[in-house]
Amino acid sequence: MSTSDTTASASFTIGGPEPLVDDAERRLVGESNPLVYQAVRVSHGTLRSYASRTDYDIEAIEDSFGGVEVDRTDTGITVTWRWDHPAAIFMNNGTSDHTIHGDPVLSFIWEDPPASARERWPDEGDGVRVFTDKVSVSGLPQSRFVQSGLEWLRQEGS
Repeated sequence: MSTSDTTASASFTIGGPEPLVDDAERRLVGESNPLVYQAVRVSHGTLRSYASRTDYDIEAIEDSFGGVEVDRTDTGITVTWRWDHPAAIFMNNGTSDHTIHGDPVLSFIWEDPPASARERWPDEGDGVRVFTDKVSVSGLPQSRFVQSGLEWLRQEGS
C-alpha cells in the first residue's frame, strides 16, 4: 500500500514464467468478476462499516475510486488501484488530534451546535455557518480500508 498527499492506493507485482503471469492476469483483472474488483468491493465495505461506526460521510471517497491500472511485461504484472479523494488517505490511516487553520478564514456548517453557537453564528441548513480563523478537531480513527482489500486478495489468491 502506498499513500501520497492526495491518494490512497494499493499495488502489487507478480513475476514468473509467462504462463504463470498469463494466469495471474486472467484471474486478477481479466475474468467477468476479477479478483481485484472483488478486493475493491471489500475495501468499500470496510469503508462503509467505518462510516456507520463513526458517522462520517464516505460516499465521495468511494466515488473517487480511480480504477485499476495494469502494467504487463513478459515476466511480470503490476496491478495498482487508488482513491483520489483528498480525505481518502486520512480515512485510511487515521489522524491525531489537530488544528485546522483558515486561509485566512475557515467556514463550515456545524450541524446540531450547542445553543451558544446558535447565538454567535447565523443559521444555515440544519446548523449554523461558522466563520473562524482556526478550529481544533479530534483525530480520525484509522479505517485501513485499502489494506482490508489487499488482505482479502492475499487470502483469496493463496
